[in-house]
This record gives sequence, structure tokens and C-alpha cells, in this order.
Amino acid sequence: MSVTNRGSLGNASMIGRASAAALEGPADGEPRVASPEVARCLAEVKGQAQFLLYLADQIEESLAQLETESDRTHSAFLCKVLSMYSTQLESRHQGLGDRIAETCQEVYLAVRDFDPS
Repeated sequence: MSVTNRGSLGNASMIGRASAAALEGPADGEPRVASPEVARCLAEVKGQAQFLLYLADQIEESLAQLETESDRTHSAFLCKVLSMYSTQLESRHQGLGDRIAETCQEVYLAVRDFDPS
């Protein structure tokens, strides 16, 4: 992760290196997030986004099956499944918006600790 700080020319490179070092993980070189709370929030956003992608894929697949289905019973089943996926997609996308707002707030707080200005 690259960190660039804007400040006086003499201190900018030193602050940038210090901030970058603070964001590096343990000896394995893995980058780490500035705080455990930011890490938790980002993990939740990623998890919810992955679930939304999964739901979208399932909706696509089920719609394709529905278009070619000739059995009325199976078509009715697919309609119920699509309704369930659609409801989940709608409710989860609202939750994702809340998580994104929370994550942005946590990032703001973490960055404030590193910002020299």
C-alpha cells in the first residue's frame, strides 16, 4: 500500500515512510489496516458484496432456466426461488449501504490519526 502525504517538502517523504511502515503488517510483509475496527468493517463490506454478487449470479441462472423450462411445476418453483433471491438482493443491498457508510467513518477516523496536518 502506498501512502503519500502532502506537507512541507522536507518532512513529506519522512512522514510518508513512517505512515507506510505503520500500515505494513508483521514480518511477512502483508499489509495491514490501520485499526482492527477498519479491518472488521472492510471484511463485512467485502462479505456482503460477495453475497450480492452470488445472488445476482443465481438470479441470472434461474432466469435462464425459467426461459427454457417446459414443466409448469418446475417453473412455479423457479418463480418462488427468484422471488426469494430478489427479496434478499433488495434487503442486502440496503444493508451494504449502511456498512459502507460505517466503513467510511472508520477510515476517516483512522486516517485522521495519520494525517500530519
